[in-house]
Amino acid sequence: MNKHVLFMAVTILILAGTGIVSQAYAAFTITMETDKDVYDHSSVITVTGHVDPVDIKNSEVTIIVKSTNPPGIVQIDQISVNSDGDFSTMIETANVIMKKDGTYLIYAQYANAEITVSVELTDAIEAADIGTAVTGTAVTGTDAIGPSGESFYKFGDGQIEYDITCNATPAFFGNADDDSIVIYLDSTDDGILTITLHEELIKPFEDGTFVVIADNQEMEDYTQIGNTLTIPCVAGTEKIEIHGSWAIPEFGVIAAMILAVAIISIIMVTAKTKLSIVPRY
Repeated sequence: MNKHVLFMAVTILILAGTGIVSQAYAAFTITMETDKDVYDHSSVITVTGHVDPVDIKNSEVTIIVKSTNPPGIVQIDQISVNSDGDFSTMIETANVIMKKDGTYLIYAQYANAEITVSVELTDAIEAADIGTAVTGTAVTGTDAIGPSGESFYKFGDGQIEYDITCNATPAFFGNADDDSIVIYLDSTDDGILTITLHEELIKPFEDGTFVVIADNQEMEDYTQIGNTLTIPCVAGTEKIEIHGSWAIPEFGVIAAMILAVAIISIIMVTAKTKLSIVPRY
């Protein structure tokens, strides 16, 4: 009798062990996708996926977000899997580690299964497809949309006189809403930005000075001689704002002014023409 009991116990242990071993060496699979392929720098990436089978040890999915240029780890997270094997997470692109355009890799691992998907991040400031806004004035350029949806004016080549030594190629925008010129750059070295401001673009305050803000911090160590500013730019500086009492008005204002002048000119010419053809007696 004892032999039978011992035999049954050993059989149960063997069967149980076989189940555990077979689960441990099961061929897990994982699938994953994002809601889009391309994002800007103020988006939320929605990641969804599925694993099969669900690990009896309730393993979580490890998510690692990697940048490719320069190579590095952006974010690491552990995501729970529900009873159906589904998982999801969200990744915010509005962080300093994802500030550069390019390809980002999203890697996921569950037990012995892994998968990688890639997404593209593009510049948050893009010229609108409306072409040149105004012609016939000293100010010509295109509409642009800022990172937070601001209505910007993108200056054309040669409209801003500047010299820069901090290894960056700046882009200049006018913001009529807060009377400023916004300079986007991604400097990799310490250096100096020298910029000359003309009054048809921006006017100083009543005391003749401007306010300079770098990465949301007001600067006091810049110098100003006339309408020329010399501004330090350190490696990593992303945005410099120059505030005055007036900045280039929105395109609608300029266009309305030009239209009004044109209409008045037509009326005057027409009036003179009528007077010249009236017969004299």
